[in-house]
Amino acid sequence: MLTRIITGFFLFIAAGLWLFFPAAGTESHPFLALDVFKMISGLVIAIGGWEFAKLVFLKPEESNGAAPASSGSPEDRNLLLKRFLYAAAVFLLALLSFNYVDHEVWTGSWARPAEVIRNLGMSPLLWILAFGAVWWLAASVMVFFYPRSGVLMRFWWQRALAGVLTLIPFGVSLLLLRYTGISHYDEDPYIGSRILLSVMMLVWSADTGAYFTGRFLGRHHMSSHVSPKKTWEGLAGGVILALLVYGILYYAGMYTVYYSGFAALTLAALLTVIFSVFGDLSESMYKRYAGIKDSGVIFPGHGGMLDRIDSLCAAIPVFLVSYALFSLLF
Repeated sequence: MLTRIITGFFLFIAAGLWLFFPAAGTESHPFLALDVFKMISGLVIAIGGWEFAKLVFLKPEESNGAAPASSGSPEDRNLLLKRFLYAAAVFLLALLSFNYVDHEVWTGSWARPAEVIRNLGMSPLLWILAFGAVWWLAASVMVFFYPRSGVLMRFWWQRALAGVLTLIPFGVSLLLLRYTGISHYDEDPYIGSRILLSVMMLVWSADTGAYFTGRFLGRHHMSSHVSPKKTWEGLAGGVILALLVYGILYYAGMYTVYYSGFAALTLAALLTVIFSVFGDLSESMYKRYAGIKDSGVIFPGHGGMLDRIDSLCAAIPVFLVSYALFSLLF
């Protein structure tokens, strides 16, 4: 537990530096803070791609829940090569999508997420976000029907596609939200950072509320085959705490850049919290299928990168897309 707390503290500091990198622009690099954010985001996705590769290309021993072998055989080297190529492909797709983000932002009139549908038109970015949203709806259904939904994970290409749909829309949404208020960058370069932090705080508060409510009041499991610790009572407790935090953030002025109204933002926040739980459950489902406990070991006491960002991979794209849609309706 002490290791987990210490690692969590340093992860919190790292996340703060990622979002609020204290760099003043220079003549040659006027948007240095954005460049640093984009670079670290690419690194996060690259590591996530490497860890998801273990869920794509499985060892027979892993899928049976036994300890993986490390014999250095040709089969092991071939497996390692496949995982590396998959991670490289995910990273290259992320770089390509980041390039599209830069093009749309700097040649358009991007200012805030409510404008995502109108501004992107038929851009590839809009399709990435749309496929990401559809994926999280499908993944949520798969969680409820697991292990029967395991038929959709039988082949490596099915799992590979799931990894791409998890990580690429996440990366695109990260950048688009970070670019929020770009037209006022000289006055306040961290408008987008505060928006991202607010979404993260919703996810963190939902996770905290779900943990304590589920521990003391949890009776009815959401999907016992995927995660026996996730309960409907925990979900309710997480949603309630997250909405309380949302109210505090709203009245503290965290969302002043959003002009489309309270209703659109509140509904988006509610969906964000709910789908963050399914982001966690989705990764758990793929790890359960692969017979893997943690996606990695780079964070002592916390597992791997995917174990840390699984909820955010769903929450951030859902927030962006749902807010854009609700802004059109309200």
